[in-house]
Amino acid sequence: MNDSVNVVWEIPYLNLPVTNVVIMSWIAMLVIILWAFLATRKMKEIPSGLQSTAEIVVESVTNFTESFMGKIGKTFAPYIGTVGLFLAISNTLGALFMGELTHGLVAPPTRSLAIPVALALMTIIVAIGAGIYKKGIKGFIKRLFHPLPFLFPFNLLEFITKPLSLSMRLFGNILGAYILMELLFVSLPWGIPSIACMYFDLFDGGLQAFVFVLLTVLYISEEVREEE
Repeated sequence: MNDSVNVVWEIPYLNLPVTNVVIMSWIAMLVIILWAFLATRKMKEIPSGLQSTAEIVVESVTNFTESFMGKIGKTFAPYIGTVGLFLAISNTLGALFMGELTHGLVAPPTRSLAIPVALALMTIIVAIGAGIYKKGIKGFIKRLFHPLPFLFPFNLLEFITKPLSLSMRLFGNILGAYILMELLFVSLPWGIPSIACMYFDLFDGGLQAFVFVLLTVLYISEEVREEE
């Protein structure tokens, strides 16, 4: 079993290593960019094709965020949607490239701890920014002492435990599924692991993306809601 992160090549003259995690992240981002470009290139009043899928995604994400945050949820819908699409694509890349021939070089980028940690930190920064945007600096500081002043250390600790649990949950589930699928591919006859792949790489990958997005929305909504 190869390490989780492998250097594929180095950028000439700069001696900067490019790992499999970086390449697969680029692929996920490229898919999103191409889809967004093609879906909005020739927009019509009556949508069809890729434009229809884009409008469905945008409307669904907006309604989802507003159901938790109210009208202010529309402000954070672009971030929520982008993270959700990136994770949904990243988590399911293993279904396309999993196998013995990949030798661990091509796999979901979220199996590397760096990606979940980066996304979790982004989420908590957005949540803090949302709280300041909604309540102002004084209101945000006051929220840290709610409902009782002696709870301040525990409220402050949330900004450490939340991204920690968010990143560890995503990393653990994706890495665990990846390792299990690799073991199945090398120990079972051809074809049988493909059945398990439908769950571990597609269903579970999509589920983990949804859980991450749901928790992100909850964390942001906690900061923008009015204290009772």
